[in-house]
Amino acid sequence: MKMMSNQELYQFCEQFHIILHSGISAVDGLQIMAEDTADANAREVLTGMQADMEEYGSLSHAMKEAGIFPDTMLSYVNVGEETGYLDEVMKNLSLHYQQEDEVSRQIRSAVSYPLLMLGMMCVVIVILLVRILPVFEQVFRQMGMEMTGFSSRMLSVGQVITRYSAVFLVIAVLLIGFILFLLFHPRGRAFAVRIAGSLPGLRRIPYCRDYGRLTQGIAMGIRSGLTPDRSMELARDLVSHPVVRTRVDKACELLSHGELFSDSLRESSLFHGMDARLINIGFQAGSGDEVMQTLSDRYQVEAMDQISRTVAILEPTIVILLSVLVGLVLLAVITPLLGIFSEMLG
Repeated sequence: MKMMSNQELYQFCEQFHIILHSGISAVDGLQIMAEDTADANAREVLTGMQADMEEYGSLSHAMKEAGIFPDTMLSYVNVGEETGYLDEVMKNLSLHYQQEDEVSRQIRSAVSYPLLMLGMMCVVIVILLVRILPVFEQVFRQMGMEMTGFSSRMLSVGQVITRYSAVFLVIAVLLIGFILFLLFHPRGRAFAVRIAGSLPGLRRIPYCRDYGRLTQGIAMGIRSGLTPDRSMELARDLVSHPVVRTRVDKACELLSHGELFSDSLRESSLFHGMDARLINIGFQAGSGDEVMQTLSDRYQVEAMDQISRTVAILEPTIVILLSVLVGLVLLAVITPLLGIFSEMLG
């Protein structure tokens, strides 16, 4: 079975938190969720998890056997069972996946409009080249004239598109499929992040997204009763940016050698400046989880602001570029039309 989406994970964790917080056992909770769902596949999975938990007595084991939950989530659930903070873990996980789902939807929404606009303008250009220009070319022939100059070159482009229409259709389908893969598939989104990380104007976005996940993961671990060191180990799996991952690995190595948590973050260059001082003060005051959550919110906002600024630049750029292209094609249509009028008046 395919892995659950962020929205599905959020709903699962939220429902399970409510069940556990109400004093209902995890086994009974799975049974309630199975009876409540209208999805046959979900009911089968939940029933299987209930049977597994009745046999082994572990929710994390049942979730692992189901094969639809991410490894990081399984680690947090396992820790929650060991520490007795499973309801708190589920609450924190629901907040985490809710935020991930909201950010993903905002990114898809921001990217979808420029892509849709680009696709519509391309369709208009193709129609003008393939359908409109040949009509004028036929009229010219009937009048014993030929299209020349820019109009003739545009007509040739339209003829090439018509001649190899099957090839262009396959390319268009593949391109649409690739775009959908980048927007909706987990591996596609990871690939898009790597591409964005190599572009000058977008490098900050995946960087901030990973820092947001990392700090939120550490805050979630601390609120769930884990030590900062263990929280860092679990949060490491949420990071995908190579630079951030290298710094996290170095921080974990320093922690394993006995370094203090705040010192390891600073010495590994994971955090510096104001952020490092805030973390140091927060952990000394016993509010490390609050500081980490505050930093997470700030990084998430910065990522979304960067996306908004990029889209704000991208949209008018696409409009200007495609308007110029459409204008050139229209010029290729109007030029022979003016030639026809002049011939008729002459």
